[in-house]
Amino acid sequence: MELLSQYLHDCKVRGRTCRTIESYKSSVKEFLEYFEDPISLDKHDIVLYLEYLQEKGKKPSTIQRDFSAISGFYEYLIFVDLATANPIPQIRARYLDQSYEPDRRFIPELQDLRAIIRAMENDQDETIMEQAMICTLAKTASRRGEYMELKVDDIDMSRNEIYWSRKKKRKVRLGFIDDELHDILERYFEWRAPRAKTDYLWISKRGGRIHKDYTNDILQHYATPLGLHQPGGPLHKRLTCHCLRGFATTQLERSGMKELYIHWLRGDSMKKDAMRQHYINFDPEIIRQEYLQHVPKITYFYSKYRDADINCKSYTAIC
Repeated sequence: MELLSQYLHDCKVRGRTCRTIESYKSSVKEFLEYFEDPISLDKHDIVLYLEYLQEKGKKPSTIQRDFSAISGFYEYLIFVDLATANPIPQIRARYLDQSYEPDRRFIPELQDLRAIIRAMENDQDETIMEQAMICTLAKTASRRGEYMELKVDDIDMSRNEIYWSRKKKRKVRLGFIDDELHDILERYFEWRAPRAKTDYLWISKRGGRIHKDYTNDILQHYATPLGLHQPGGPLHKRLTCHCLRGFATTQLERSGMKELYIHWLRGDSMKKDAMRQHYINFDPEIIRQEYLQHVPKITYFYSKYRDADINCKSYTAIC
């Protein structure tokens, strides 16, 4: 396992995230427990390992992830002159890179998100943080890792902008805040101020950073009674943070926003289209205006109604 430790240290030096390193560790550790001497293996041995994973009942997507980590491990062995070739690409090209339909995820509708927010409004506990978390995910199409890394200084309320942390998959760090999310975040910051003991944006009731699963737990707590989440059910019947990324993308697309601008807002790579990468200069202000025009309205908390002293529950009933 000394090789595994060296490989993981190499991943850290190369800037891989903690979550990625943990995933690589799990995949490569299982591989090394099956083969004590990975350097002497040939492609036929690797095929046997593939069969072993399939017989264990692993999903194709999980096996893809495992072999991606193992391939990286072999590239490291080549780099440190312990191996002369990487046998994994041949195996992946023949057995794993075949097209297959990925598990379909549940994408909630706009009325589903509104129902969850209304359920939070009716709760006796303070739920402004939960509302802010869910609306941020649903309006920005961010990944959970990006959302979890947000700090207070990453939110510019005066410019209505979000500055995402540097992540491998995040190609555009700028994000936007519409009036509705601005209103919610303002109330969240008021709630957060006397409790916070960290500079991370999302905090627990005790003031520390929230657990990575907290948002999923809250989302599913309110979604289950509404029939929007089936605990332990198949992927297409479970509501998670990632589903809100799909929600935001779907809503923007349905409203007519340009696909290119949606990719930009999601932080997606543009490398698949050489023209986009080399010849298009994106004007953030144009994308901001497009976003503000197409972003869905999720809650019924608008500052203009609160300022007019209109009861929020009455306004909800009208809508």
